[in-house]
Amino acid sequence: MMNKMQFTKLFTGQLALVAALIGLGSAVSEAAPKKLPDGYTVETIQIPEDITLGVGGLTLDSKGRLFICTREGEVWIHVPGTDQWKLFADGLHEPLGLWMEPDDSALFVMQRPELTRLVDENNDDVADLYETVNNSWGLTDNYHEYAFGPVRGENGEFYGALNTSLSWPGWAGSDRWDIGRVHDSKMGRAAPFRGWSFQITPDGEFVPWSFGMRSPAGLGWGPDGELFYTDNQGDWNPSSTLQHVVKGRFHGHPSSLMDHPAFRGKDLNSISVEDYTRFRTPPAVYFPHGELANSPGEPTLDSTEGKFGPFAGQIFVGDQSLSNLMRIDLEKVNGQYQGAIYNFISPLQCGVIRNVFGPDGSLWVGQTGRGWGSLGGKLFGLERVTWDGQTQPMEIQSIRLKKDGFRVQFTQALKKDSISPETMKVQHWGYHYRPEYGSPKVDQTQVELKPDALELVSENTVDIHIPKLETGKVYEISVPGVVSQGGRSVTNVKGWYTLNYLIK
Repeated sequence: MMNKMQFTKLFTGQLALVAALIGLGSAVSEAAPKKLPDGYTVETIQIPEDITLGVGGLTLDSKGRLFICTREGEVWIHVPGTDQWKLFADGLHEPLGLWMEPDDSALFVMQRPELTRLVDENNDDVADLYETVNNSWGLTDNYHEYAFGPVRGENGEFYGALNTSLSWPGWAGSDRWDIGRVHDSKMGRAAPFRGWSFQITPDGEFVPWSFGMRSPAGLGWGPDGELFYTDNQGDWNPSSTLQHVVKGRFHGHPSSLMDHPAFRGKDLNSISVEDYTRFRTPPAVYFPHGELANSPGEPTLDSTEGKFGPFAGQIFVGDQSLSNLMRIDLEKVNGQYQGAIYNFISPLQCGVIRNVFGPDGSLWVGQTGRGWGSLGGKLFGLERVTWDGQTQPMEIQSIRLKKDGFRVQFTQALKKDSISPETMKVQHWGYHYRPEYGSPKVDQTQVELKPDALELVSENTVDIHIPKLETGKVYEISVPGVVSQGGRSVTNVKGWYTLNYLIK
């Protein structure tokens, strides 16, 4: 058993963070978001008092009805625009994702132990059949062994991802989870395929896919039809990330290598951090910890073709701790994804882990705070973000890499004399990839910009010329003094570009 001093040493930091978040949340939970781009509104959906809606997954059927699975093990149907709620399924094991067949014939739900097919056989809006599709991964009673997904591929296959096990020495007075920790990290692999993504074929076969995940809180498709996931900051993960899922790729957390054929039976602690570094594919995007995100949820592609505003093709992600929505704009450089992330709306009423776009282009936001705490302060919730279809927000549209710097595009035409080294600033830093929990910003450096370093190349686009770009860095571009020709300031003044590769 841990004594009081050991417990305090291990958990004081986390408990203090949660307490701070909850304390802040109580002050802002009823307030409107402080950051809300022009033209957007946030609607809070009223939930019946007898429903505990800790959202784990969201999807829509062909009629536009919302299906919501909860961490409490239920699936609810809600008809938007009405007060209609109906319990569709119950008795599930902390489901954290849903997918509906296009013809509404079956609903797939990702539970901790399995992917399950739910069928309403007599059309009364209650599931009659609970059918196991696949349960080939391992599971213990460790609280951290979440299962995320499902995402459906174009050939009928599903994808999912599995959390590592919480494995601190002697955690909760037991050593039965003390398996697979590498270089004294905090997470391990107490059951098979922890830290892996996987595919389930149309025939129901389990196929291990990529590995090295820590806490893959959600999966989603990118603009080019490729799969991405978000990971939470922790051991071997210096800050939260968006990562490209490719079969056979190592994302960075070594515990999962216990199930890799090439490493099975090997002492993972005999492999150096430097060797793991060479094996690891760096994240496509880092989320600056504490400033932008602490615990990001699933990535959701804006495929509304402009119904949600000027960000079509970008990825929207919520954060469970900071209760905000962010957006990500990706590009490929030398065949690999990297890109920029921006805040979008903050804060919402509760922690955000699930999003889905409706047929009208609005974004449904599923929320939960129970057990984890969130800035928004509510224990759970459902909100809807809508664009008015006319108002152009004043935001950074995109940041793209150039050979000698970055091209920053805005959503509105710019006032020319607002572009200067005083109104546009750049700094960069790196992170330590290491077994310890998280990383500080390393070698934080302000980039000195001379007046001729900024070039207005079109009415809404500025090139920032930087003679020497450095890979392995996050570049923060801040535009606090830039205004539009109409005098509008930028709502979210910072963008963070993860620079892994230079243009050849």
